[in-house]
Amino acid sequence: MSQTPMNLKFPQGRTAFLLIHGIGQQNPYETLDYFAQNLLNYFHQEHLETDLEHHIARRELANGSRWTESFVRLTPKDSTQPGIIDVHEYYWAPDTEDKISVPEILQWAEQTLDGTIEFYNRPENQDLLDSLLQNQHRQGLFKFRLRSLTIVLRIFNFIYPILRLLILLALLVAGPFLKGRYLQSAWKLSKKLITPLLINFVGDVAIYTKTDPKSPYQKIRQQVITECLTLLQQIIKDPNANYDQVIILGHSLGSCIAYDTLNLLCIESSLSGDLGKSMDIDKLKGLVTFGSPLDKIAFFFRNVAQEQQYIRRRIMEHLNSFRVKPELVKKSDYLGKNPVICQLEHITWVNYYHLEDPISGNLDYYENLINEEMTYPSSWGSSGHLGYWTDMKFYESIAKYFLD
Repeated sequence: MSQTPMNLKFPQGRTAFLLIHGIGQQNPYETLDYFAQNLLNYFHQEHLETDLEHHIARRELANGSRWTESFVRLTPKDSTQPGIIDVHEYYWAPDTEDKISVPEILQWAEQTLDGTIEFYNRPENQDLLDSLLQNQHRQGLFKFRLRSLTIVLRIFNFIYPILRLLILLALLVAGPFLKGRYLQSAWKLSKKLITPLLINFVGDVAIYTKTDPKSPYQKIRQQVITECLTLLQQIIKDPNANYDQVIILGHSLGSCIAYDTLNLLCIESSLSGDLGKSMDIDKLKGLVTFGSPLDKIAFFFRNVAQEQQYIRRRIMEHLNSFRVKPELVKKSDYLGKNPVICQLEHITWVNYYHLEDPISGNLDYYENLINEEMTYPSSWGSSGHLGYWTDMKFYESIAKYFLD
């Protein structure tokens, strides 16, 4: 990563960041708080005196209902310097919380691991695997980093029933002396106390891959993506802000929502008469993914489309084709023409990952993106998955790509 300091002037132009939070027990404005605070800290570190203000805007949901969005605006204290940076947040209700069992999570990890190993063991991907293994931290038994996560899940799946029973018995005995948050169902509380944060992270990702249209999770997924695109389009076309560029950022599962939102935008622009020109999609300049499981979800989807289901597989490939490497699309005598004509090739896509983050990784399933490895001090697990938010190198890199 470049160590060249940013020019000591506030970034010119009018920029909007749209943040999409990841999995876990999120509250409104938490993601906005993390990003805006640390972006402000980065500017102060660079000796750029910056103001921060709360703004509101009238928005509409996909169903036409109105609501008021709150966002924050960073501007230079020196009024002679032009430029604004607005930080928006797309908050999606954590409907995936505590909805999936540990065996189901393990099944997802096993299936995804098989797809990952199959991908990297192909002869045409040998050079890619060799380049990844040049990093000594990737060598050895756990060269497929999802394997270590799968082993953790296998162990936890084995001891989980015993530990939960022991915790349940302890809660029942201690019931008369408990207070506060412990005054709830002992059975539900035993699950919360015994399940590590990392397991919940992976569980939410597993739910997001549900493709059965009869599943309530699939309906939630489609609603989340539709509402995210609705907000993104309103930010792009906001006449008051009149942005020069819009960058969409997604952490963890939020990176999958960001990617699927852009896929949906590609479809919508393909259906418009002018291929999206009236939608001002040229203002959409960047996609930032960090702590992203996009490769893992891609490997999962490749496996659920069975070999003989070539029509279903090709439809899924067309509807999820943004930046997918063409050589990974299986050849077929039919359905060769993709009706989705994506007009987003101008977007700069930067993916950040950390070797101690078991959910993220170098994204190899996609093309025309920049993979940046982060090196902040961290232990393996949730610490590695959340460390991006407070790493000044992360904000320095974003400034280098989008604000310089």
